[in-house]
Amino acid sequence: MYDYSGWQWMLIFYIYCFLGWCFETTVVSVQQRRFVNRGFLRGPMLPIYGFGATMLLHIALPLYDHPVRLFFWSMAAATAFEYIVGVVMEKLFKVKYWDYTTHRFQFQGYICLQSSLCWGAMGLILSRFIHPPVASFVTGLPFWLLAVLAVLLSAAFAGDVTVSVRSALDLAKLLEELDKLREQGGELRAQLSETALVGLTNLSYAVDEKRGEWSEKMGVAKEQLSDAVDGAKEQLSDAKEQILAKLDEVQRSFDERAAALKSTRKSLLRGNPTARSSKYDDVLQRLKKSTNAHKRR
Repeated sequence: MYDYSGWQWMLIFYIYCFLGWCFETTVVSVQQRRFVNRGFLRGPMLPIYGFGATMLLHIALPLYDHPVRLFFWSMAAATAFEYIVGVVMEKLFKVKYWDYTTHRFQFQGYICLQSSLCWGAMGLILSRFIHPPVASFVTGLPFWLLAVLAVLLSAAFAGDVTVSVRSALDLAKLLEELDKLREQGGELRAQLSETALVGLTNLSYAVDEKRGEWSEKMGVAKEQLSDAVDGAKEQLSDAKEQILAKLDEVQRSFDERAAALKSTRKSLLRGNPTARSSKYDDVLQRLKKSTNAHKRR
């Protein structure tokens, strides 16, 4: 069993990439109530399913007649693989492209018990029901057609990976820039609150000071108090206008960067609606909302 040539293994890998994409796209599209081109790549392929299926097939070979062991080994191996891929991708791209944080019995959002059980069941289903017709199809192809399909699919896959990785790295850089804008906005809001507080405090001091002089110079003190209040209000108003102008500029810069997001980066966000980021999650969620809003328009 599974004594395939390199060309056949390549085609098997791409077939399971495509079948995994079909499965994930269907499930997520139903959940989101709209079509979702699921995954990291732009094309209809999910490499994690291709690698996962290939790995599970190698596990199933010596354990084919031991379904319980096959289940647990498939579950353990695929879960470890999913965790490693999730950690590496977030380290590289600053985004967790799938997130199980809301699931029960999850670990760091990368893996969860539900997913692990599905991987174990997949090992059984794959070896007994899914792979036999796939194997018959692959082994039944003439060598020249097999080689042509493998080469064409490899070229398309390599091109898609190159573009998607570049887009993901660009998106990570954009998230970092937008997070700096978010921090600037937070600092400006704090400055606005502090300016208002200082202005009110100074105004209170002015009132207390002039009130003490009323007993001696009632008329002059009243006029000075009015001038002091007007001056304090004018200074406070000018300071607020300057800070609000800076806030508007920061918000405008954020919106412009979000609106100018390239289509490849937008497809990454739309294809992974549950994506999170431990470091830049606030701006990531705002960016996702902005992207969806522009799509609806």
